[in-house]
Amino acid sequence: MTNKPLTGVKVVDFTLFVAGPASAKMLADWGADVIKVEPLAGEPFRKTGLGQGIPCDDDFNPLWNYLNSNKRGITLDLKAVEGCAIMHKLLSQADVFVTNYQTGALERLGLDYETLEKQYPHLIWAQINGFGDIGPDKDNPGFDTIAFWGRSGAMIDQTEKGTTPIIPLIGFGDCTTGCSLTAGICAALYQKAKTGKGQKVMVALFAQAIWNLGTAFIETQFGGK
Repeated sequence: MTNKPLTGVKVVDFTLFVAGPASAKMLADWGADVIKVEPLAGEPFRKTGLGQGIPCDDDFNPLWNYLNSNKRGITLDLKAVEGCAIMHKLLSQADVFVTNYQTGALERLGLDYETLEKQYPHLIWAQINGFGDIGPDKDNPGFDTIAFWGRSGAMIDQTEKGTTPIIPLIGFGDCTTGCSLTAGICAALYQKAKTGKGQKVMVALFAQAIWNLGTAFIETQFGGK
């Protein structure tokens, strides 16, 4: 990509697996300076390819590179004072914080929106989770198989009547939701350019699936099956 519209934008990428990394990858491809923060043992997705017969070597890891190329990286122990201090130095200089960790885990680390908004009012805080911020499922974990495919009905709607549900493609719902988060981040960057203020941007896997199925839901209201 020759045009880099996000050149100069600094992003702290505190994500794992697919949905969050996909969003940060798009920002990096569009020119943002993205620093991925991993635990000392490395992000779990570095080894996910092994279950699919994909190499996961340090010098050849196609699945990892697919979602994490064009990023810089650092490993931090965020339970240690030194690691926490480095993270906050990065956040103080960043425009965007991207995460798909569960909200409870972020609260324990002091990286939730309510905490960081007070410390860094310029920061755009962006999160993907399974089921949003409201309702009985808001604290439940949610990979795309359940939160995107299963709960929305998409998993069963793709099969013939009386047959078993499909096995969904790994990461399909994650990458779709990552695109929506990236769009929200770009809208927030546009507003920040005018006001200097950050804000919260959030997308849920379940909400993304409902949006994707919107035409089908409307059809059923008028007799469609």
